[in-house]
Amino acid sequence: MKETFLFLRPPRPLWPFNGPGSAFWPPLAFASMGQALRSAFSDLDVAILDAPVLEMGWKSLAQELRVRRPAYIGIGEEAVSCVEGLRAAKLGKECGATVIAGGCFFGNAASEVLTTGLVDVVAHGEGEATIVELLKALRDRSAESLKRVRGISFRGGEQVVRTEPRELIADLDTLPMPAYDLLPMERYGARSKNHARLGAIELGRGCHCSCEFCVLWRQMGKPRGNRVVPHLRVKSAERLMEEIRLLMDRYGRRFLGWVDPCFNASENIPGELAGQLLREGRRTPQSAWVRADYLLRDEASGALERCVEAGLCEMYLGIERVDQEQLASLHKGNSHQEGERSLWLLARKYPQVFTVGSFIYNLPGDTPAVVRRLFREAFRAPIDMTFFIPLTPLPGTPYWRRELWDGTGEVMREHDFLLHFRGEGLKAKLSRTLIFCYWLSWPWERLKRVLGSFVARDARRRSISRRNIARLNWYVARAIGKALMGRSEFAMNLPSWYDS
Repeated sequence: MKETFLFLRPPRPLWPFNGPGSAFWPPLAFASMGQALRSAFSDLDVAILDAPVLEMGWKSLAQELRVRRPAYIGIGEEAVSCVEGLRAAKLGKECGATVIAGGCFFGNAASEVLTTGLVDVVAHGEGEATIVELLKALRDRSAESLKRVRGISFRGGEQVVRTEPRELIADLDTLPMPAYDLLPMERYGARSKNHARLGAIELGRGCHCSCEFCVLWRQMGKPRGNRVVPHLRVKSAERLMEEIRLLMDRYGRRFLGWVDPCFNASENIPGELAGQLLREGRRTPQSAWVRADYLLRDEASGALERCVEAGLCEMYLGIERVDQEQLASLHKGNSHQEGERSLWLLARKYPQVFTVGSFIYNLPGDTPAVVRRLFREAFRAPIDMTFFIPLTPLPGTPYWRRELWDGTGEVMREHDFLLHFRGEGLKAKLSRTLIFCYWLSWPWERLKRVLGSFVARDARRRSISRRNIARLNWYVARAIGKALMGRSEFAMNLPSWYDS
């Protein structure tokens, strides 16, 4: 009987600003690594179990694993849901599986995770080549074979062994086409109003930039000695069109969510791709994280206009701060008001585009007065939705310290990028300031934008604005209510099926 390699996304909480219909995107990394394994091993069954999109709770998952009894389980969670990842690893170990963990959190907290005894191997960086070599080594059942696999960590006795870093895949066009057939594609965005029939896709990997707080560029960065440096690689427009045709024609996807940390980091490919989409008549809604100064560059070249015409209708911008000195301390670009200028450009020329901006607080020197000023300044430019995110000490960033790990991962629950109301520390004080600003601070620019969103000509913009305002008010009211009643401040939403 063939061995089974099961990629597993376990039940996990919902971010409170996501609707249940679009909260869970297709796990693109699992699909890509799954195809790499299928191509390399004819004697291996490869499967992906995406419990959240199937609304499968922990009781059902435990039963499913007892029935399937996979030989290998692959997991990859964000910091806030690493508790669920470790819980899934425990179930896998109880069924006799070898557990492999990867991704932005596990890859940067390998020593902490391996000492739990619940994970056998941690993979660092991109996984398509690593997972194939790793499986060959695991089948050899030899520690020496494991040591020859680049880009992994594992326990060797009482020590954690980290092997030599793996070189990046130079040509992303050589990647296998993701194994979408292993996923319940019809489920993604099935009940979503604004992201119906959602598909996830990557234009490239890595980034030009080295923002101090970001783990994404480090995850796909270039190893250089004992550190990682930013390195951008992109697929060709022709390869991307192959993926889009597959997603749209075979799997009926009608909304493309670009997963890149910076969709427009490449000067040429987004515009080239948009041109090909337009020539084939494939105008389809799309969302992406974009960089403000590159938006201005792309407007000058005509690429931005083509992207919007081809369907790019939802843009997320990391503006972070307005003060230039604070931006420089975060190694953030956009030091000449590019964020504000790009938002005015989008509002005036592309009013159909829904814009979301993120701002960071809890920096050294922040006070309630500083945060109140940041709140007012955030609405100086036209923006549809604004998020204030606390500076978070994620593993892999300079803000992380080993003593923050509690041995279980429960402490990572606070790494949710949300306002935490309770407590006596500076972060709690600043969060309370922002929560009251959301309710009580209404500069004219903010009021005008909110009222305008309710009567916007574009129906999709009206719908998203109304839903997001409702969710924001509910979140703030719930946070205040929990604080007044002295209840636990777990801010994520546990879906009704979580324990089923």
